[in-house]
Amino acid sequence: MEWQGARIPIYRRWVPVRRQIGKGEIYLVGDAAAQMKVSTVGGIVTGFRGALAVAQALLRESTRKELRALRRELATHWMIRRALHHFQQRDYSQLVDLLDSSARESLGEIHRDESTRLLWNLARRQPRLLLLGLRGLLMGGRIKS
Repeated sequence: MEWQGARIPIYRRWVPVRRQIGKGEIYLVGDAAAQMKVSTVGGIVTGFRGALAVAQALLRESTRKELRALRRELATHWMIRRALHHFQQRDYSQLVDLLDSSARESLGEIHRDESTRLLWNLARRQPRLLLLGLRGLLMGGRIKS
């Protein structure tokens, strides 16, 4: 057994899964298509979702619905990561303070591979979390003292 390491191709923008090479076509999924959630650095579920869309394409079924859902999921995780990147210690403290029993219940019911559903549920149950996240996103241009 040995340790191995490599750079992780995280999601920054959508990478088309189908490519034309000469007269053939190739499909990219998982790490090759940067289908890695940047908030959790997980990619097994998203990779399988990409593989499902490719299998549908090979069977000449519509892949639009699955790829649109996958793209939305990856974009949501990217947005979460961007917001957290600009957090200060007081922002993390406020985040924990805002997690009342209703918000914690959402976190226990909805898993991280349904981040869009989870965010909407959290925003409905604790609207101040949405404001905290928006502040994190908007702080990107702020100069820190």
